[in-house]
Amino acid sequence: MKLLAKILLPLLVLAVCVLAARAVIANRPEPSTRPQFKTATTVDATRLAPESYTVKLKTRGEISAAREGSLVAEVAGSITEVSSDFVVGGTFLKGDVLLQIDPRDYQIALLLAEANFAQVSASLAEEQARSEQAAGDWSKLGRKGKPSALTLRKPQLAAAKAALEGARGEVQKAQLDLERTKIMALYDGRIRSKQSDLGQYVNRGSVLAQIYSTESAEIRLPFTGNQLKYVDIDKAAATQSAVTLQATISGELQEWTASLSRTEGIDPTSRQLYAVATVNNPTSLENPLRVGQFVEAQVTGKTLNNVFVIPRSALREDKQVLLVDELGTLQSRDVNVEWKDAEVAVISTGLKAGEVLNLTSLGSITNGMRVQATIDGVAPQVERPNRGNGNSADQSERMQRLKKMIDSGEEIPAMARQRIQARIDAGEQVPPWLKKHIQETSK
Repeated sequence: MKLLAKILLPLLVLAVCVLAARAVIANRPEPSTRPQFKTATTVDATRLAPESYTVKLKTRGEISAAREGSLVAEVAGSITEVSSDFVVGGTFLKGDVLLQIDPRDYQIALLLAEANFAQVSASLAEEQARSEQAAGDWSKLGRKGKPSALTLRKPQLAAAKAALEGARGEVQKAQLDLERTKIMALYDGRIRSKQSDLGQYVNRGSVLAQIYSTESAEIRLPFTGNQLKYVDIDKAAATQSAVTLQATISGELQEWTASLSRTEGIDPTSRQLYAVATVNNPTSLENPLRVGQFVEAQVTGKTLNNVFVIPRSALREDKQVLLVDELGTLQSRDVNVEWKDAEVAVISTGLKAGEVLNLTSLGSITNGMRVQATIDGVAPQVERPNRGNGNSADQSERMQRLKKMIDSGEEIPAMARQRIQARIDAGEQVPPWLKKHIQETSK
């Protein structure tokens, strides 16, 4: 008996412990659960308002000289003097003597021409005296009638006068050739290249250098057909409209002002219309403009009224934007883009005043994606579980708008209904009146 008691007592104690453990497990209290809220993406946004926008047409071009050409010798001879400015890149003023061709031959030619002129002048004086003497002799002899032209030596007198005019012309030509031995600048300019130098013999018509004017510069600006919808380029050229030029030099953005001076025809290859802008005294500016330099140009175009101006980065696929609705979800919408450039897009239709536009670049998104939007720098209020009777939800602007829609009998948009239902299914806090409305209208 003692042995049996020793065996059964431990087994009995073990059985009691097992039964007690099962009772404890079966009657353990249920742990309290908290509603699970889905995380929302934080985005920047802005509230839309219509405004007026003046289109800025952007194009580019190369600085070129308004005048350029060849410096040509008009007489032959050896170059005996060269100006210190007669170098590539050298600058000169109107009237400066750049080259001197040996003038001695032309000085001698002028002396000979002047001597011939003096001789012919004397011959004319003799003929005039003979003509007057012939007229006097006719009267003294008492001859009747009018003497003939030959009697009065008029043909000889006319020939002497013609010879005098010819001699005068020879003098003038000799003077002009002598003046042409000095190669003078006809305008303020700069030497692009030179083909002659001291001691070189040049012929009449030889090219001495390539020069261009520094009095004014031109920029040839192309405009596409789409750009021409927003500016009357011919009128702008007629009124000398201002053009803003920009270029980055040594890492710094520099700016100049030009004026439209004329328009050219449409280029047959590119089908673009070219307008020409002019800058006066480009090399004397604080930041000189140089020939061959590329610049960006901006022309003021038409003003678009009652449009929405948004950052270009907020435009998706050039025709869509993302809006944040009353429930804090993203909704895509097609819009009509009236104008766009690298910075902004101007929307004419598809948006309404007061709507909230998403400004944050997102990857793949779906309609109804929940976000927390910081609107114009104002961070959103953090939503917390509602442990009361639900009255705190009425303080939310979005909930107030939904309540007004329900009270007025308006239908909640389908995407908004789906979002609310998803929040209910996820156990998120939803105002009782909104939950009731969704449940009743879903039957």
